[in-house]
Amino acid sequence: MPTPVPLAPPEAPPALRLVTLGVPLLLAGAAFLPDEGRPPPHPELLAVALLTGLGFWLAPRRLGYELTGDGLVIRTLLGRTVLPYAGLRARRSAGRLGLRTFGTGLPGYLTGHFTFGPDPALRSVRAAATRTGGGVLLESGGQVYFLTPADPGGFLEALARRGSRVEE
Repeated sequence: MPTPVPLAPPEAPPALRLVTLGVPLLLAGAAFLPDEGRPPPHPELLAVALLTGLGFWLAPRRLGYELTGDGLVIRTLLGRTVLPYAGLRARRSAGRLGLRTFGTGLPGYLTGHFTFGPDPALRSVRAAATRTGGGVLLESGGQVYFLTPADPGGFLEALARRGSRVEE
């Protein structure tokens, strides 16, 4: 039976959340501006506003981690990744996500490829996180993942009980 892992609360300030809300509202407002040769409203802009707002609302709710019999499952808006316990190395992270090189960076939903620092051994990580710091690093299949469980110590203990190699 899968065991859900609680996520760390997002660190995004309320002002950033308002900006995120403002983008779909601005798109919807632009759909009602007059255009040469076309009377408002513009349905394509309304559709983009609706899809953007839905994505901004849904993405953070889809992020999750589960400990299953096969491995750690990482869920994002567009898919899921399974990291088998065998061969998985895990440790606490003192570093932080840097610049996003590919992926999504919404308040409470950081997924994709990010630069990472100040760890000189790591230049980039794949993130599925709610915040930029205070997480754990997992190495599997030549990839390094940055996750932000609510209780990093308990998460690492659970991985160790399932056969993963946990480092200090």
